[in-house]
Parts: sequence; structure tokens; C-alpha cells
Amino acid sequence: MKNLWGKLAMRTLGFVASLFGLLWAGCGLLRSSSTPETVVAIAGTETIDLTRFETQYARTVGDRMAAADDSLEAYRDFLERYINYRLRVQEARARGYNQDSAVVAEVQAYRLDLARNHFLRQEVIEPLLREMYRRMPDMVDISHLFVRIPPDATPEDTLAAYQRIAALVDSIRQGADFNEIAFRHSDDPSAQSPRTAPGGWGHIGWIKMGRMIEPMETYAYNTPVGSISPIFRTRYGYHVLKVHDRKPAPDDVRAAHIMLTVAPSAEDSARARRTLDSLRQLVQNGQADFAELARQHSADWRTKSAGGDLGYLSFAQPMPIAVRDAIFGLRNVGDLSDIVVTPFGLHLFQLTGRRPMPPTYEAAYDTLLNVAEQLGRLEEARTRLAERLRRELNVRLDTTQLFSLLALGPHPDSIANRLARQDWANIDRSRSVARIGDSTLTLHAFVAYANARNLLHRTSRRDTLAEARLLRAADQFLNDQTITYAALKRAQQSPDFQQLMQDFVDGLLAFKFMEEAVWKVAERDTAGLRAYWEAHAAEFTFPERTRLIGFHSASDSLLRIRVYEPLQAGSPVAQLIATLQADTNASIRIDTVYIERPTGSFYDRALSLQAGQATEPFRYWNGTLVLYNDGKEPPRPKTFQEARADVLSAYQKVLEERLNQELRARYGARIFTERLQKAFAAERQTLAATP
Repeated sequence: MKNLWGKLAMRTLGFVASLFGLLWAGCGLLRSSSTPETVVAIAGTETIDLTRFETQYARTVGDRMAAADDSLEAYRDFLERYINYRLRVQEARARGYNQDSAVVAEVQAYRLDLARNHFLRQEVIEPLLREMYRRMPDMVDISHLFVRIPPDATPEDTLAAYQRIAALVDSIRQGADFNEIAFRHSDDPSAQSPRTAPGGWGHIGWIKMGRMIEPMETYAYNTPVGSISPIFRTRYGYHVLKVHDRKPAPDDVRAAHIMLTVAPSAEDSARARRTLDSLRQLVQNGQADFAELARQHSADWRTKSAGGDLGYLSFAQPMPIAVRDAIFGLRNVGDLSDIVVTPFGLHLFQLTGRRPMPPTYEAAYDTLLNVAEQLGRLEEARTRLAERLRRELNVRLDTTQLFSLLALGPHPDSIANRLARQDWANIDRSRSVARIGDSTLTLHAFVAYANARNLLHRTSRRDTLAEARLLRAADQFLNDQTITYAALKRAQQSPDFQQLMQDFVDGLLAFKFMEEAVWKVAERDTAGLRAYWEAHAAEFTFPERTRLIGFHSASDSLLRIRVYEPLQAGSPVAQLIATLQADTNASIRIDTVYIERPTGSFYDRALSLQAGQATEPFRYWNGTLVLYNDGKEPPRPKTFQEARADVLSAYQKVLEERLNQELRARYGARIFTERLQKAFAAERQTLAATP
């Protein structure tokens, strides 16, 4: 899913950037119902009416109210560039770019991606994330009764498991205590723990959204307080929940701790308590930093190097009750807890941050999407959608044709290897292996899909049955193809989708035309580039810059001894560089960079130094770095090679403007400026009436 979103985003951004940052959604071809009074421009064979102009302009600035606040000059400037764009599209079609095989393939790929994207957003992502957001503010206190079903269970085993849990539920409904039943009969091992332990006697405790497998969370949030849920099944077995309480969840908090371990003696415990008391007093008096004390004293090796940081904690996540009460009882960032005793030792906690719930669904969207992906809920919801669609569309798999692939070899791995090598000449690849609606899927399509995803190779040592492996691959293939089929069918019925596709095609054609007519031409025209550079040499100069020399090494001590200390002792940097370069065993890389102004990077450490000074060695990525300030580089003209990238950009603009003039002369273009004064009239009145 994430790759799909990224792919669509990169394609869209690439074309938008190439077209001067304009958003062309909804442009369309000539379908205007305009009258002469409403036409604001003519671009070749197209007329652009006021409605079309307003739609395009508003999308470039955000909305109609923002657009209404702009000037007539801004409207005209946009319209000039929009005309240039529409003429490029017309010229691209005249040159036949719309029939270019690469363009056709790109359009087909985009159509498929866009259709699936829209369909999955409507059918999977939006319903799932909105339900997660609905649950986000609350937490639920639950107990759990579980009857396991083995992975290899027979139908008789499954029925017996259901009858067993149904009998237990009957006992509860007749008055038996839920938690006692869980303690005596639940297959969850934690149910036999003491009542105070998480899961003890079946009592899971408080849960929040994202802390349980999805079916358990759904029944927990949908069951009324004081009631028990229906019996439900997961891949683990049968479950029943009891909901004890429900209330608003506290904000997630960030905390740090100092932990001291103690020997099983009162004397050692008292000593540790006195130590933590003294540390607590130091922090409260402002005499020490909590994080630094954690690095020095904490016995928790997992957090001490990070200053005791425990990260963000949820009230509902598993933790000792004493720890939860201590941390969530702190009110203000910086507050310290009393000393808390756990089986691990003695703890002192500090509140270091709060993370309130996002105020809107839109603000929570990225977090929800990340949680849904991490928990596998998006994939689970997609699979449920595919299964439902397969039933509705009566999708059928021809196992006879599928199992014809078994003739390729005696072992499943040999079959997979032959298919990967396309070594299956004796089998008719055009055979129909499945049907979805009015669409037929061939063996060739199945094998191509399976090869691309490596679905036919072994996943475990016990995965030796070729039939089972083929059926699993075919199941995934049909799920994916069914979603694609349904997505394309819905897209065909959507005017908005058709418009988006038209916009994409137009953008692609304009991009292709500019690539061939301007960008590649400028790149190849070395003589023209050099002539432009010679005519505008004064525009291509380096400003005053600071020359920095970087010494990189994996060893901090090596860099200190071989570089930092000699520089501090006054060794000339040129002599030092020559020595290091002559020593093939030095393992020190030397780079020179020129910095005009602060960059927000690690180079800024050396900008404030005097010429001839160096930074102390500091860690950077997986190595150590010393930066030496080698003084100022005065302004100077760039050579042609140094300026080439900037010259190319400037020369392309010249060619682009020349092309715009040629297209306008060929196709004709006209703007009715006086009619632009009517743009966003209603919104302008609203702005004028606003105090």
C-alpha cells in the first residue's frame, strides 16, 4: 500500500513540477458551453470560459476565497501560462505523442494505479481509519475467555471447541463468575496467573485502540459495559469478552526513569532508597539533570544511554499498576514521582512530555495509517474485501488448468524454478485458469504474477506440497485481480475519475513535448550553451565562500592523534594533508567543500571558527569528523563547466519562451482581460463585506 501511494505521488509531482507548479486537475478538452461574454481566452482550438478559469486558478492557490484576494495581474499571468500549457498539449497530439508506446504504457499503468488507489481508499482505508479514530478517545476494561483451536484442527475439533466455549458462556449467563470460569477453563496461559498480574483470572484490564488484534478490539468497543460479547473466532480459536468499564483515555505521556536493583535484604533496599532520594533532591533543587543522572546511576541498560527515556506510554499498555499510577499521576512536564517498587528494583520517574489526541480525523490520519500498517489491519481489511468481491462476482478457479503446471517436475521447487526461467513450452499458456465477471485470466498471467512476487518458492522446510503452494499463490492472485477488476469497473462509471485520467494524459503529453522540444535540445546544444555563457558571463559567479576541509575516519582516537592534535600544535594543513595522502594505511578521507552561508548542517560548526582553526572530533553517522576552517574564498567568475547546470537552466528558459511564441503564432491565442475582472465576483463581495 505504501509503495502504491508513493508511486502515484512521485508521478503526479513530477508532472506538476514540469508544468510550472500548476495543478491541471479538471482541465478537460473542448467541452465548453460558454457564450462569447463568458469566454476569457482562446488557445488554439480550445475556448476557456470563466468557470474553467476560476476552477483552475482556485486550485493553484488553495481555494476560491484565497483566489478572490488576488489581483487582475495575477489572473492574467496565470492565464498566459495556462494558454502555453494547452497549446503544448495540442502540439503534442499533433505530433502523435499520444500514440507513442511508452506514453500509452504509462497511461495504462497510471489508470490501473489510480483506479485501485481510489477504490481501496473508499472501500478499505477510509472505513478502517475512521473507525479507529472513533475508538481513539476511549479505553475499555475487559476480561477474556479463550478456547484454542489447533492450526491443523479437523471440523470435528472445531465443533468441539465451539461447544465447549458455548457451554462456558451458558454457565456465565446463569450466574457463574466470568473471571473464575476463565481461571479454571481458559486456554490463555495468563488466565492462571494471580489476579494482580496482567491477564490473571482472564482480566486483561484497560485496552486502547491499536493494542489488541482487530476482532478482539472490535468486540471490546462494541459490547456494552457490564455485558459479555458474542462468541467470535480468530485464527487462534474462539473468544468471549466481558466489558467491565469504559472511560476517556488519558493522553499518552513520555517518561524517563532511574532504576536501582537491590539484593534481597532490607539493608540493601534502604540503601537504594536513600540513593534515589538524594538523586530526586538534586533534580528538584536544580542541581542536576535527570537524564545525566540516569546515564550515571541507572541499572536499566536498555534506557540509561538515552537518559532513562522510556518513550511514549499509553495508559492501557501492559505495565505494573504501581508504575502506571506513578507515571500517569504526574501533572506537569518535569515532575518527579515518589519511589516506586517493582520486581525489577526501585524506580524514580520523571514526566518528560505529553501527546494529546489529535483534534480532528485529518490531523490523526498519518498516525492512524501508520498504526494500521504496523498492525497488519490494512492487509487484513484488503483480504476481507477481496473475499467478499469474489463471492459477489462468482469468481471461479479452474484447478484442472492450474494443476497442469504439476507436469513440469516431480518436486515443487523444480516447478517454481522452471516457471521462473519461462521453461514451460509444453503447456498452453493461453489456457483460462480463472474467470472474474466478464474477464478471463490465463495461465500466463498467473505465472507472471507469481514470478514477480516469488510466490511459488518454498517458505519453510515443511512447504513441500506443490498443490498447496499453487493454491496459495492462486488465491493471492485472484484476490489481487478481483480488486483490480472491481476498481476498474467503478472507475469507468465515475466522471471524476475520467477527468483525472484526462488531466494525467494531458500532463504527460505536455511533459513529453517539452522534453523533446526544449530540454533535450538544450542539453545537446553545447555550442548554444557556451555562447549563452559567454554573453552572460557576469551572471555566473561564485560569491565569497568559506573553504572547509573535512577529515573523516571510523576511529575517533586515530582522528584525534593524526589530525586534531597536529592542527592544534600548529602543523600547516597543507603539510598534514600531504602526509596523510602519502600514508596508504591512514584510513582517513579528506574532502573540501565551499560554504556560502549557514546550511543547518554539521558544516555550520566550522563557519564560526577563525581561519586556521578546527573543530574537535565529533561523531557523524558511523564515523568521526574533524572540520578545518581554511579561510575565505573570494568571489570569482565560474568557468563554463562550473556554471553549466545554471547555464543549462537559463538557456532552457530562452528556448521555452521561443517555443511559446512559435506555438501562439501557429495556433493563435487571445486573452479577454476585461472579462477576467468578473472572476470570483461573489467571493470578492464577501471579502469586501468582511470587517
